[in-house]
Amino acid sequence: MCTVAAQTPSSRPVISHESLLIDYAKADLILRSRDSYEFRVLKLFIVHNSPILEEKVLVSQNAQPPSTIPAEHDVDSEHAADAFQLPVVQFPIDGATLFSLLTYIFPIPLVLPPTVEQVMELLSVAQMYKMDTVLTHIRNHIAQQEPPFIREETAFHVYFLSQKHGLQNEALQAARCTLSFATLTIDNLAKENKLDVMPGPFLHELWKYHRRVRSNLKIDLREFKKSIVLTRPANSWCDSFSDSPTDSGLPDWLDAYISEIGANDAPFSLDLSKFHKRITIHVQGRRLGCSNCAHKPQKDICAFWGTLTAVVHNSIVKVRVNYISALPNGPQRFKRLSQISHAQLRGRGLEASLRPDKLTEPPFYGNIQTCLTQMSSSNHPTSSISMSIHRC
Repeated sequence: MCTVAAQTPSSRPVISHESLLIDYAKADLILRSRDSYEFRVLKLFIVHNSPILEEKVLVSQNAQPPSTIPAEHDVDSEHAADAFQLPVVQFPIDGATLFSLLTYIFPIPLVLPPTVEQVMELLSVAQMYKMDTVLTHIRNHIAQQEPPFIREETAFHVYFLSQKHGLQNEALQAARCTLSFATLTIDNLAKENKLDVMPGPFLHELWKYHRRVRSNLKIDLREFKKSIVLTRPANSWCDSFSDSPTDSGLPDWLDAYISEIGANDAPFSLDLSKFHKRITIHVQGRRLGCSNCAHKPQKDICAFWGTLTAVVHNSIVKVRVNYISALPNGPQRFKRLSQISHAQLRGRGLEASLRPDKLTEPPFYGNIQTCLTQMSSSNHPTSSISMSIHRC
């Protein structure tokens, strides 16, 4: 990172990422981190972005001891003298995180912290001080990162940190990304050394979220099947309907395909190429073929696929993640599941809902290509929907 030289015009600050320095020549406020880094800034930007900090600035007038300006800052005597008269606001975060936060407030180059933990703390502080515009700015910057911030490798950890910091937006994104995990069972999580990643209550809520998604999807797909039958006769779909009628009124192969989405023992993956493959297997599997399916216009298949993906997408986005409030001394008071014996679980009435044989119903598995949270906010369904964590 480069340092903006001290000879810059007076309207610009002296900035150094390496030294964690932001210094406006006409500063009227000092922000101090918990590790004693100080940033000389313009009060107007701070109070404009946070009503809470606006109050703290008022309180800080003459309430803090004067700031000590290090000699290496190379400021003139007038600059140093002014520092003894500026109000100081103390922040409960380290200098690196505070520096990053300020880059989203002032017109200077953006700096996103390098670790997941620091990014989550940055979001937490912006939320704590009710910096709504800044919080949106940070989230938009995070969404542009490659590889994606929330992906298969980070989803579980991000979910835990989101619950810890009360970041419901990130908790929901991470929870949706975990829908691609093969299984969410005690045994599998233990094998992957994930039981110590988060407290038991957080993990239990994640498991319940998976269950709610699957339950909701099952209901919506059942209604989707009914809507197909009502709008189109079954025999117009497939020649095989008369050979093997189903209770749903759909051809057996199509009924089975839809029923497998999110089922207990099948992968969750909506992929148009796989749907075409299923049609091919069906046509080639009949002795006389299936003229209806073999010559189905591409626009009809695309229309069906678009409706199906929209149903699945809308079904999943209706399910929310519940926030687990922390105990008085913070989330560390919660025990990890790996620290609790089966006897303790039985005593707390938790084993029935968390024991391995009750968690073997995977929410959705699979080979996934597009994470749900990046599926459009538009009304146009995509050709492939899944929960995979290539893009969240």
